[in-house]
Amino acid sequence: MKLLVIGLGQCGCSIADQFCALDNYSRAILNRRITILTDAFVVNTNEADLGSFKHIPKDKHHRILLGTMRTFGHGVGKVNAAATRIIKESQSVIIENVLKSRKFPEADAVVVIASGGGGTGSGTIGWVIKELKDRIEKPVYAIVVLPFGFEEMGESSFAVTNTATCLKVVNQYADAVILLDNEKFVRADISLARNLKEINQEIVDNFYDLCCAGEERKRKYLGSKLIDAGDIKESLEGICAIGRGTVNLSTFYPCKKDETREEGKQRMSLATALQQAQNNFSLPIEIQDARKILVLITSPRDVVTLTSLQEVAVFLQNESPKSAVRIGDYPRRAKEVSVTLIASKLTKVARVEKLYLQAENLFEGQVEILREAEEQIKHLEDTGKNLPTLG
Repeated sequence: MKLLVIGLGQCGCSIADQFCALDNYSRAILNRRITILTDAFVVNTNEADLGSFKHIPKDKHHRILLGTMRTFGHGVGKVNAAATRIIKESQSVIIENVLKSRKFPEADAVVVIASGGGGTGSGTIGWVIKELKDRIEKPVYAIVVLPFGFEEMGESSFAVTNTATCLKVVNQYADAVILLDNEKFVRADISLARNLKEINQEIVDNFYDLCCAGEERKRKYLGSKLIDAGDIKESLEGICAIGRGTVNLSTFYPCKKDETREEGKQRMSLATALQQAQNNFSLPIEIQDARKILVLITSPRDVVTLTSLQEVAVFLQNESPKSAVRIGDYPRRAKEVSVTLIASKLTKVARVEKLYLQAENLFEGQVEILREAEEQIKHLEDTGKNLPTLG
């Protein structure tokens, strides 16, 4: 599956840049020599942010600065309503650049990425997706990053209200919305910058095997049950979570191999990778709430057997009996088993419900906070009304 990626705002642009890095890695002579990206664009209202990326082409067609007459290149200050006004005036610039991309016809889907808690990304992503859906026939998917826990504190949290209003619009227009919860992957023992880098890497790496499997041209690497762009399109719908688990086969392989023991350990490695994938879902969910599930098993060819595929299918059907399950294999990795798992068309998402309720309470509370602030400011001004005025 080949993707065209659009990053919006600082967070979305950083992830788009990471997608470009992954594509460079995938195309390398010493690696798979597979192209998974047709093009990538980054869009922001902050000029300084646009200059910080390593892999995005350095031209005005790929690095798009919006709203210079309103923000003078300094961003919207977390006010997503301001970003929405800007994008409604200039979204055609983005769409025209996308449509003029030389390899746009080769893309199987467009992925638009943004942070829900920011200003530019959350205010623009819904309207960019709407315009894309009106202009092109390809599926348009969203990746929305949910805020850290500390960003949700207080009675005037921009992160909560921005995310809730962003998700409302994105869910309305996107073919599927993949959510990534920052709070689930945050590590307290490392810096914020490193946290952000590792989280961005995590979300992008989830797509590596998934995109490569359907673009493979070498016969020996074609799966017996191939997962291609058509399977992915049919599997992605509504709110989705994606996860990946990897187990090094050397952990299970004894020096002196016994055929029966070896088969058992291979099955154990697959079960462990599947469990890891569930634990590493990009969003805290219950898998029984999914209505579509896609599983891709990447491993040496002799590891995946019909029996092991049946065991995975039975396990997932028992865990989520109402789901349509698609399973495929990709005989690529040499010394490890990797499982990529997508839970799609989620009917219950506690994290999103909580954000919506929080945002509703915050909007109601902000009216009272503003009224109190105006009264206190007026009282402060009245305190000094008898003082002489200079000039």
